[in-house]
Amino acid sequence: MDVANQGLTIEGELPEKVNCYEGVFYNYFSVGMDAQVAYGFHHLRNEKPYLAQGPISNKLIYSGYSCTQGWFVTPCISDPSLRGLENILRMHVRKVNCSEWEQIPVPKSVRAIVALNLHNYGSGRNPWGNPKRKYLEKKGFVEAHVDDGLLEIFGLKHGWHASFVMVELISAKHIAQAAAIRFEVRSGEGKDTYMQMDGEPWKQPMSKEYSSIVEIKRVPFQSLMVNGE
Repeated sequence: MDVANQGLTIEGELPEKVNCYEGVFYNYFSVGMDAQVAYGFHHLRNEKPYLAQGPISNKLIYSGYSCTQGWFVTPCISDPSLRGLENILRMHVRKVNCSEWEQIPVPKSVRAIVALNLHNYGSGRNPWGNPKRKYLEKKGFVEAHVDDGLLEIFGLKHGWHASFVMVELISAKHIAQAAAIRFEVRSGEGKDTYMQMDGEPWKQPMSKEYSSIVEIKRVPFQSLMVNGE
């Protein structure tokens, strides 16, 4: 999948200088609280590598960051709805064999959105799950396959919800299936948001005046594994 912000039709004025970046991911792209926690963990591990010397210590540090960032417990002084992505994010998708973009509402309860290419997230889990055919037909979805050219888009509400999803007691909040996705992020306060591709997180600046656009689409080529035997 190709991540880019080029060739888009953007409403409103553009700044004098526009920065464009491209990248490729194979597994997943996410925006929101899960990327924020991953960013904090990666930053600490780079700054103080002696603290993260094994899987147990890594999990303890990761859990600590999840709690301090409010992934499990939102501070009482903050309205939980203000921590949701609906306040900073607009999402459009393009279906298979369709040239038109369709806006998809961002659920109020969602604090992380993941676009899944392969059925692996969080150490091999399948958060999309295996929905029954009747449910798929009701939602307008199709059965997910790794070679179908579709992205499964789902949301995570908070740390407890994500934990139950990871142990496959429940599935994530299904949002859409699409051949291409366009995220538009903007903050009236000019704060940062967090994103990650295949577990590599970064801090994404947000402007008060202009939107940051991320478009995800299929690359025109496929990776092949060649057996030398």
